[in-house]
Amino acid sequence: MSLAPLLNASPAIQLHTAAACVAAVSGVYVMLRAKGTASHRASGYAFSIAMLLTAITSFGITSLSPGHYSWIHILSAITLVSIPLAIYYRRTGNIRKHAANMIGPFAGLIIAGAFTFAPGRIMYQVIFGP
Repeated sequence: MSLAPLLNASPAIQLHTAAACVAAVSGVYVMLRAKGTASHRASGYAFSIAMLLTAITSFGITSLSPGHYSWIHILSAITLVSIPLAIYYRRTGNIRKHAANMIGPFAGLIIAGAFTFAPGRIMYQVIFGP
């Protein structure tokens, strides 16, 4: 295991990775803890901010198809809509829609994150070497 591939990556990739890690940890915490508590709310805001930052920074990454966005950017666009909607639904008391709009981006994070461990990708190199 070596952080060198990540440390040698662009600042967009580094920030994207950091935000995705925060989103993953806070997302798991939110999912496993009791809902409606102060810690759920605080973790939910951390998750939301991290997810929005992850989505925004993804648009600075085009390494799968240099100069072009890939299919994975669709998840980023969905996240940029879903997270604000989830916050809106929570504030208006629609907990069912709030949950649906939070679970979707979390699932997208897990799916997209799994692809970062494919051979040749930076996270693969971090964990398994070149």
